[in-house]
Amino acid sequence: MRTYSKLCGITAALVLGAAVSGFSLESPISELQDQVNGFSKNLARSLPFNASLGLNWSDAFIGQLIDVPPHFGVGLSGGLTTMDIGAFEDMAGLFGLSIPVSVNLMPMPGYTVEGRIGGFILPFDVGLKCGILPPVDFSRDFQFDYTLVGGDIRYALLKGPILPHVSVGVGLNYLKGDLSTAIRGAGTSFTFGGHNLALSDPEIGFSWETTSLDIKAQISKSLFIITPYLGLGVSHGWSKAGYTVESDLLYDGGSVNGTNLKEIQDAIGDDIDLTEQGFSSIIKNNGWGFRVFGGLSFNLLVIRLDFTGMYNFLDSNFGGSFGIRFQL
Repeated sequence: MRTYSKLCGITAALVLGAAVSGFSLESPISELQDQVNGFSKNLARSLPFNASLGLNWSDAFIGQLIDVPPHFGVGLSGGLTTMDIGAFEDMAGLFGLSIPVSVNLMPMPGYTVEGRIGGFILPFDVGLKCGILPPVDFSRDFQFDYTLVGGDIRYALLKGPILPHVSVGVGLNYLKGDLSTAIRGAGTSFTFGGHNLALSDPEIGFSWETTSLDIKAQISKSLFIITPYLGLGVSHGWSKAGYTVESDLLYDGGSVNGTNLKEIQDAIGDDIDLTEQGFSSIIKNNGWGFRVFGGLSFNLLVIRLDFTGMYNFLDSNFGGSFGIRFQL
């Protein structure tokens, strides 16, 4: 867990640089909404891919619970996938945040505690995974949290012992993440319809969430202490992503309050939710993912060491993971 937290901190450092104190930045709020729409569309393709981390076991089918010995396993895996941060970089820049390293792809880490148990009567197995990182403060002004849970069921079309194992499966994954930071000494404001909405020392949060349905096929073959494997997966995700701002707001130099809240809300549009304490915009998008995954495991008695590589054809993102587990 400590290593994973450090990896999240490194990722966060790549994502959000320190805001420059004392600057003054003014942008049309329509430009902010254009960028959040692009951010949401990009994540609709990337999030189901990241949510597929975990449960990528080398064995296409682990056997049945009623076998002797019974077949089951428990373990831990961690890894990362990339995501396109072009729209995110532009959106963050409108709040005065900078990405210190210019890259097109950001590494998005993930980890899971996972288990799989063989079925009975029919040749199937069932897997569950869970990875939760509570809100972690990496500095006084920066916080990150992460949740990944999911499961799958696989049915063996071939199950050896001479022939390779071949299975097809279906799974459901849920992924949620948040990045937040405070901007000190900034003079950020947004314009719309001849009006100005100014922020004072705002706390900016970026969030993403997806629920994805995953269908996959896999082939594997044990060769002494090594099991190579290869698979294809198709995912459809129901996703949403956006930003939140908490700040003392000034509307044309005056405070935002109950008397002018509706007037401002009508002026900025329905895509933005406004309160006296700030505003937010969360955009929903659906997206597909089509990936190939594969690798090999080293089988040391009842211990498996898994190495997996992944590639998403639809947006050219890639990733990898390492897992260790006890398996019978």
